[in-house]
Amino acid sequence: MSRPRYTRFLSRAAPFYDPIVRGMGFVRLWRTLAERARAEPGVPCLDVCTGTGGAALALAGADAGAVVVAVDVADGMLRRAQRKARAAGLSTQVRLVRMDARQLAFRDASFPLVTCSMGIHEMSEPERSAVLAELRRVASDRVLVADYRVPSSRGRGFLFRALHAFEYLESDDFSGYTERDMAERLGDADFEVEAPCDTGAYRIWPCRVAT
Repeated sequence: MSRPRYTRFLSRAAPFYDPIVRGMGFVRLWRTLAERARAEPGVPCLDVCTGTGGAALALAGADAGAVVVAVDVADGMLRRAQRKARAAGLSTQVRLVRMDARQLAFRDASFPLVTCSMGIHEMSEPERSAVLAELRRVASDRVLVADYRVPSSRGRGFLFRALHAFEYLESDDFSGYTERDMAERLGDADFEVEAPCDTGAYRIWPCRVAT
């Protein structure tokens, strides 16, 4: 799917996104991501591929209190995220910006904490490399990436692919995502990968910016 076409698809799908992903366990994933991020109140954070703002709002919530810049390429997703931020009383803590994750308009090392959840699997392999490089560039300390946890055994791997057959239609290169370990990708992007955290069907890879 071409990127402009995919962006239009995401914008049109925004009204249906939250009910679907709630059933997929994303709310728990966002909460766990915020817990693992351990953001201190007032710390500036960047949430990339924010969608409808689930992870950004979790980071800015009462337990975390971070100040979050949340970016996404789809206007429809951002409009819904803005409504959610207002409803949660977090409009002053979450700033939503339309931006392509492949070319983040921020200076090097701008954010002590950068997060990206459930976006990497949807990209083509060149886009994955470009986005991870951008996460590395704008982060000054920590990066947390969350996405599907692909089983390593052949039997479970087959079941995983069968259950996520829709991703082969929605994503640009889901097969490529499943065939390479995320920790390896992160290492190639010059991150120091720490112990991952699993939550349901997903995995969170906490990283430090390699020095």
